[in-house]
Amino acid sequence: MIAWTPNFPKWQYPIGYGRLLLARHRFFDRIGILWDKKWPRIGIKSGYQARLAFMRNKCKGRRCFVIANGPSLKDIDHRKLRKEITIGCNGIYKQFSEWGFHTSYLLFEDIEQLELRRHDVGSVQGPVKMAAIYNAYAFKADSKTIFFNAPRMRGQLYYWKDLYPQFSTDFAAIVHLGSTITHIMLQLAYHLGCDPVYIIGLDHDYGELPKLFPPGKITITEENLKLVRGLHFSDKYYKIGDQIGVPFVKEQEQAYTRAREIFEADNRCIYNASTHTKLDVFERCDFESLFG
Repeated sequence: MIAWTPNFPKWQYPIGYGRLLLARHRFFDRIGILWDKKWPRIGIKSGYQARLAFMRNKCKGRRCFVIANGPSLKDIDHRKLRKEITIGCNGIYKQFSEWGFHTSYLLFEDIEQLELRRHDVGSVQGPVKMAAIYNAYAFKADSKTIFFNAPRMRGQLYYWKDLYPQFSTDFAAIVHLGSTITHIMLQLAYHLGCDPVYIIGLDHDYGELPKLFPPGKITITEENLKLVRGLHFSDKYYKIGDQIGVPFVKEQEQAYTRAREIFEADNRCIYNASTHTKLDVFERCDFESLFG
């Protein structure tokens, strides 16, 4: 699928489409040139799918922290996460310099989010960066970028019909959307074998925004800017002219419920360790109590 928005510069269409084709080509193993010391040879080059498959149960039995971008993220001592397995998303990379460390993984999926940050993404160093294949057009991937397969089609036929919500237990094969990237981060945590999983910064509180606007995308203006501020860990997370998603709250909760069911079926646990949250799908726990 070609998923760029009308805001993506038309003169970059050929470059973006070329990046998209390259990502699709590299998803599966392929024949290519390998370098053995100084000499080239023909061999099988591993695709993104194989790289993801090798990550299965890489962190089996170890706990991890799924980091959402809500304002309650400001309430915790981030230094305690330095040696933990951490999964972040979207604009969280802006905190890395302040924290003094980066997350283990950094995920993207939303096309508007990625277009806003596409000039930054390529320069982010440290975490394993992951994005949906249809995001490939927006930025130049480096060696630490892995693209995953997430079904998406025009009209969201797969997304909103009777198949929704789903949760993948094999991140290398398929990744399911859940109206929030947190659902994708939980699928990665499951694939890595993590247990338990603690979610932080998931306030699930969107203020007046869902009451005044239908679910979907809106452009931030001077008139609605005050509705947006306070929804993330920084008031500078968005600026006037950016696009923000008005959440499908009911669908998010359905996806979270499905994630909890899959973890419980495998005798694993997800806890909501956010200091302030309106989400009751997961059992609550105190963040500070996790560090002795």
